[in-house]
Amino acid sequence: MPLVVLGLNHKTAPISLREAFAIPGDELAHVVRRVVAEPGVAEAFVVSTCNRVEIYALADHDDHELRARVGACLGDSRALDPATLERHGYAHAGDDAIRHLMRVCASLDSLVVGEAQILAQVREAVAVAREAGTIGPVLDRILQVTLRAAKAVRTQTGIARNTVSIGSVAVDLARRIFPSLPETRVLVIGAGKMGRLTAKALAAAGVHRVYITNRSPQRAFELAAEHGWHARDQAELDDLLTEVDVVITATGAARPILDRTRMKPLVKRRKYRPLFLVDIALPRDVDPAVGELESVYLYNIDDLEQISAENRARRHAEVGAAETILAAAIADLEGWQRGQRVKPTLAAIRHHADDVLHAELDRVFRKQLSGLSEAERDAVRAATAAVINKLLHPALATLREHAGSTREGELANAARALFGLGQGEGEGDGDGSAAEAPSAPQTTKETP
Repeated sequence: MPLVVLGLNHKTAPISLREAFAIPGDELAHVVRRVVAEPGVAEAFVVSTCNRVEIYALADHDDHELRARVGACLGDSRALDPATLERHGYAHAGDDAIRHLMRVCASLDSLVVGEAQILAQVREAVAVAREAGTIGPVLDRILQVTLRAAKAVRTQTGIARNTVSIGSVAVDLARRIFPSLPETRVLVIGAGKMGRLTAKALAAAGVHRVYITNRSPQRAFELAAEHGWHARDQAELDDLLTEVDVVITATGAARPILDRTRMKPLVKRRKYRPLFLVDIALPRDVDPAVGELESVYLYNIDDLEQISAENRARRHAEVGAAETILAAAIADLEGWQRGQRVKPTLAAIRHHADDVLHAELDRVFRKQLSGLSEAERDAVRAATAAVINKLLHPALATLREHAGSTREGELANAARALFGLGQGEGEGDGDGSAAEAPSAPQTTKETP
């Protein structure tokens, strides 16, 4: 079964499209169940962040018709045109899909290379899928290898050195606008994950005139208290927007909290002093029309691309080391997948050998060796199982070695013929659940 990924991200789609396709957290479980309800899809999870929306599906085949059906799951509840995803998105299958997933988790495909948030976001998406019952044994193995590799990239390379985030890039932008940023008055709207990352970056930049406001006043107070700043009630938002120089918005609101109607009178109250708005939320917190107002300068996630490009250039030397780690992980996973292809034949040989051994031991214990003690029987069982394992080892090892090669089918069919087994249904049909490890005969007590 190939892994298929369908999606769009900051490289392929503008923020307006990513915003349209973004899936609220409380809808993720519904969408991922909708994906596995499609014929041919066995397992799946869905990732939705401010920079990407992606479906990862384990399918029994990969063609345009399946991709269209799976892709439609992203927009069917909101009447989005599936053709839009096809024009602005991407699709990968098999090894390319696994490589893409690994690069995403290792933050090599992020707007800010080296940022830590994407790994946590993927973990959250997988947790939702597990709860929804859409993660099976194959995706579980792929994810285990992928998440280990992503962790190795962060710990064994310098790609995460001087950790950055969208929030820190927003602060870098503010620093370019206001060289004397520590003395600048800054308002942070939102005290969730992105708000906290922004606050951390502001504190590192030495900014001390910061106001925090949030829908939950308690969270605003706690975040402000951590840095010795001021928490303000959202009822004071218009006054704050009149006082400050920079506003960084990072809420989880479903619709803009700042629109042209609200902001236009504030421009006069500010006496046309410049106001810089940096919107790092998705869906966006600030209506794009606000940027058309005089003396208001609006930036969103896509506008941070230039700064992020400079960040990628600084970390370019580390990307090669990261890719080497991922290549080793991909090779490990490919080896496991090849083993899965011949697993039905391996399991059939193993089960056949066990059946023959159990039957012969049962016969001989009832007749020729009926007087043996249980300890003596266990010794006979262990010795005969060891002989069987040694005899089978060359055949099983050869099948594993040639799994995925041009000789796979030939050798599997020959093995089935030599061991008197029926013809297999295909060496790619195993789900990973069949036992292939050599097993000793059972030691249940028998009546002489």
